[in-house]
Amino acid sequence: MKEFLLLIRSEEAPKANLSPEQLQAHIEKVGGFIKRLTEEGRMKSAQPLEMDGKILSYKNGKIIDGPYNETKEIISGYYHLLATDLEEAIEITKQDPRFEEGIWRIEIRPIKKVKGIN
Repeated sequence: MKEFLLLIRSEEAPKANLSPEQLQAHIEKVGGFIKRLTEEGRMKSAQPLEMDGKILSYKNGKIIDGPYNETKEIISGYYHLLATDLEEAIEITKQDPRFEEGIWRIEIRPIKKVKGIN
């Protein structure tokens, strides 16, 4: 099995506009999806991310805050997934109930294993 990092992208605080009932339905659907994949041995971990954070970069001998992309889209969570290949990871990801809400994008990236790291 290969490992994949799925970066869940959304506009800033996408769940803030949901009613309590919609939020509960979202939690139940996504939680069920994560639970099923965990029970199948496909999901290594999954967590939402806090909305605040920093982007650090190196410029002219100094570490600076930024630059920031000209977008409101942020990485709001991640999945650490196991699949046989990228195509299977795509098929698994297509089952994510987040897509029913139409406000999410998920980037799928294979994790490259480098000898001597971990």
